Amino acid sequence: MSMASRSDLSAALDDYRGLRNPPASSSRDGARSHSALVSRYYDIVTPFYEYAWGNSFHFSPRRAGERLADAHRRHEEGVARLLDLRPGMRVVDVGCGVGGPLVTIARASGATVTGLNINARQIAIGERLVRKAGLEGTCRLVLGDFTDAPFDPGQFEAAYSFEAICHTEDTDLAFRELFRLLRPGGEVAIVDWCLTGRFDATDATHRDVRDRIEIGNATPDLQTLEEQLAAVRSAGFEVLSSTDQAARSDPRAPWYGPLQGRDRSLSSLARSPAGRRFTAAFTRALERCRILPKGSAAAAEILNVAADALVEGGELGIFTPSFLVHARKPA
Repeated sequence: MSMASRSDLSAALDDYRGLRNPPASSSRDGARSHSALVSRYYDIVTPFYEYAWGNSFHFSPRRAGERLADAHRRHEEGVARLLDLRPGMRVVDVGCGVGGPLVTIARASGATVTGLNINARQIAIGERLVRKAGLEGTCRLVLGDFTDAPFDPGQFEAAYSFEAICHTEDTDLAFRELFRLLRPGGEVAIVDWCLTGRFDATDATHRDVRDRIEIGNATPDLQTLEEQLAAVRSAGFEVLSSTDQAARSDPRAPWYGPLQGRDRSLSSLARSPAGRRFTAAFTRALERCRILPKGSAAAAEILNVAADALVEGGELGIFTPSFLVHARKPA
């Protein structure tokens, strides 16, 4: 690893620690400032995400005995079917990560998919993934902020997002921008992190779990299910359906199972509590030996805190990573 990247990681951690106290500013300027900090968060965590999750940085409702990779593919292809994506349709993947869902959906539907991501490192990884899949003719990744997207009004016939909108400070602004990007009659499928109806803001334990989820995952203001729906409608969309997909998972295979070590495979070890502790300890050792950059161990610890909080939120039933809203821009 170069000295530049070593310095970058340390600086990214310093920036991320200021995430909870951003400067006051206008709505759009504030969103841009926060988006820059979220990008720094992904500078920190992307290598760890790839190690543990592969190319799809999201959770998926699972069936008993189903491999996580198969659940991801089923979840992603389900969104393509929900939107009735077909060859030639222009589609935008909002907050596309490193492009795993984009590749799956493009293959399954034949649609022309544009991925939008605020993080340059993830864009570079995604471009390699697209080339490896042989989809350069139908897929591209664009560096940009989904609260101020570099696209023309009505440029897309459909849009989707996997667990990305929750990273913005201004959900209303994000949904208004999505509305702008779609042509009249265009549909969107938003899968996102939310607080469920079981969340009680007067309960100290619930608030603590919520705060640790937000701090560890760069999700500054988790919405309730009702708040999410209200924001979608306020942007001008007609809500066609909404479902907490996590609640529909097989109880023998809860969405947070991978973080508990329930999967019995070598590839799942990195996601388990024991695997995460080993990764953190090994990272500290490599950092002391100057093999990894300063800040690597702190990054691993951020993700451990985040993972533990997610499991607690799932067990309490106060949090879902998979609230699916299907909506349409009026024709």
